[in-house]
Amino acid sequence: MATIYTEQIHATAIVDPDAILAPDVQVGAYAIIEGPVEVGPGCVIESHACLNGPLRMGRDNFVGHGAVLGKSPQHRGYGDEPTGLEIGDGNVFREFVTVHRGTVQGNGVTTVGDRNLFMCNSHLGHDVRVGNGCTIVNNALVAGHVTLGNDCILSGNTAVQQRVRVGRLAMLGGMSSSTKDIPPFILQQGYNCVTGLNLVGLRRSGASTASINALRQAYRVLYREGRPISSALDRVEQDFGEIAEVAEFLDFIRHSKLGVNPARSNERGNYDIQ
Repeated sequence: MATIYTEQIHATAIVDPDAILAPDVQVGAYAIIEGPVEVGPGCVIESHACLNGPLRMGRDNFVGHGAVLGKSPQHRGYGDEPTGLEIGDGNVFREFVTVHRGTVQGNGVTTVGDRNLFMCNSHLGHDVRVGNGCTIVNNALVAGHVTLGNDCILSGNTAVQQRVRVGRLAMLGGMSSSTKDIPPFILQQGYNCVTGLNLVGLRRSGASTASINALRQAYRVLYREGRPISSALDRVEQDFGEIAEVAEFLDFIRHSKLGVNPARSNERGNYDIQ
């Protein structure tokens, strides 16, 4: 590796000759950029951050102090294959965030979309796919092969098991965890426990009153009436299937491989879809 001195790159930073940085990229003191790393315009890499390639990053990303992006996956089967990490535009990786690149057992690439916020000490495992506008709060842990839909929220100290899907605008409350899929617009709290709809997120997203009311009814049929899951899904589709958010909700559940969690114990229904 070679040390590069420019107005934008601190004299103590180490930048690999194979790295390609846009002219205006700022690199702080003691940062390390190693291997085939591409960093787009407008990015800021703070001190002591570490970027390892193969890694491709778009424009206007912020990488905070001590963050580590693109290191090898924590996977016993990993054999030093040249897997990668791809990051879109406008993301914020705060202090000590870790994101690992993919494995050949997955798709070979961990992907992060646009405008996501990763708060301090949060972690993304190998082969994770993150959409756009997600908020991953301090110390949240996302295991390998997880898919995070657009605008979802993982609150502080949460954990998501490998291969789980989290739907759009879903929210996992603080200190919670999930081993099953979390459908769009759902709020979960505690361990594998659905507690309602993410109404705040829906309203902030601009969802119409009609859509929110339809989702309320869909939630009631699925989680409170005690129907068999196939019957509940068919009933919701028959009554509210023309509402786009309800159709998205139903499609997510029908394509679940891990199943979805039941509501809290004093509510009826337990919908494990295998």
